[in-house]
Amino acid sequence: MRLREVRWEQYQSSPASKKHVPKILENLASRKEARAMKASHDLWLALCSGGVYPAAEPCFPFLMEILAIAGVGVQAEILDVLLSFAKVPNDDTAEDWQRRLRMLLAKEHRFLTKLGHNQDTIVADKAVRLLGVI
Repeated sequence: MRLREVRWEQYQSSPASKKHVPKILENLASRKEARAMKASHDLWLALCSGGVYPAAEPCFPFLMEILAIAGVGVQAEILDVLLSFAKVPNDDTAEDWQRRLRMLLAKEHRFLTKLGHNQDTIVADKAVRLLGVI
């Protein structure tokens, strides 16, 4: 329901993506791993191909919720997307949405630290790498 509250048309995503971001997020939260893994690729394409797009900002809270309930394979893919988010400028050249995205990432320090101790070494490594750049 909350996905419908976001005015997605106001946020640019990659022109390479042919799918709507809310639908991708729904699929990412699927209990069916194959569907969720496909959605993780679609999401990276929509938000990160050719640079990070402004639609990343409203996606962030949904990604964190999905990250908390997903299996380790999907968690690793979401962390890849978040690592891409962390590449947005963090200086005077940053746009407002990029600054807000960096702040959102920084606010998740505690949760990411917890993921850094995950039993799955891939998830743990990506969480630690993300902590190192936020």
